Amino acid sequence: MKKHMGCPGWLGLTDDRTEFIFIPERAAIVKRIFEMSASGLGGYTIAKKLNASGVPGFGSSGRWDQSTIHNMLRSRATLGEYQKKRKVNGKEMPFGKPVLGYYPAVIDEVLFQAAQQARVENLASGRGRKGNDIANLFDGMATCRYCKGPVRFHSNGNAKSLVCSSVLERQGCHRYRWTYRDFELSFLALARGSADSKLVELIENVEAASEAGKYERRIELMLHLRETVSSLRVAMAGSEPPMNSPPAPIARDNPKRFFEVTFGDSSPVAGVPLPPPSADTGIRLDEGLLSKRLNLSPRQAALVASLVAGRSLAQTAEHLEMALSTARWHLRTVFERTKTHSQDDLTDLACTTFKRLKASQE
Repeated sequence: MKKHMGCPGWLGLTDDRTEFIFIPERAAIVKRIFEMSASGLGGYTIAKKLNASGVPGFGSSGRWDQSTIHNMLRSRATLGEYQKKRKVNGKEMPFGKPVLGYYPAVIDEVLFQAAQQARVENLASGRGRKGNDIANLFDGMATCRYCKGPVRFHSNGNAKSLVCSSVLERQGCHRYRWTYRDFELSFLALARGSADSKLVELIENVEAASEAGKYERRIELMLHLRETVSSLRVAMAGSEPPMNSPPAPIARDNPKRFFEVTFGDSSPVAGVPLPPPSADTGIRLDEGLLSKRLNLSPRQAALVASLVAGRSLAQTAEHLEMALSTARWHLRTVFERTKTHSQDDLTDLACTTFKRLKASQE
């Protein structure tokens, strides 16, 4: 049977026009676009990233635009379906039932649905994510242990947490949240002990990746988690949570919080928060005195005090509820003001300054 020439841009025809065949480099681009969408990127940002990377578009212009990305993400031709169309009032409309398996599928149903869900959430929030990292590895997987509702990624300023959807929608449940970075580290620490060697390898790849390569590695990890995690239930405040109804604020990081995860057909495994960093020096500096002595803003003094206490810059950013990029900016400013060149030099200066100040007061 002869095939028509109007096939999707990632497919071609055999010489005798009886079979569709992949154009390999274009099929890889389609899969990448769906992975980027599933990770939370909006159509505008996907197009911008593809153009910036020099990825050629399928059209005559060789460029990508937002409408092209959205049309592709909606197209079930990526799953192999062919839909006949006819013009109604000048517009092409679907006609008849779709023909399944007409094209070779370029992606699977799991990835297609993950992208659709991400698009729905982007539309609900008004925009897609424009950052260079995947904010939430567990999107669409985690549920609340109390009300069984979905657990969502929630950003309130620089505070990023996992929160029960019922709490966000003011429909009840317990008003607690789990700092996202703390949850991710706790989950990955547990997952490293699983029997899934590929999962362990993907986690190690993320940890070893450079800033430029971390985005792709996190996409791979997220997609593998979607395939292997059959259940992830989060108890924000322990097995017997205390009540805190509106207008009470959403409390952060209850000490009794835990999660239960099931990998495939295995038995559920419980996970708890990681213990405080063992590198804690036990040194606590007075942020007010530090601010005056080193001519720092209160926020910068808090950052220095946190570094002196033994936290890494990433842990400090979480502790102070600021973005890591903001913490880096503050750190560069502090280096300039104190004429230091490394975190070790800075913490040594802060400790020495504080000791001298305390000695002069005695």
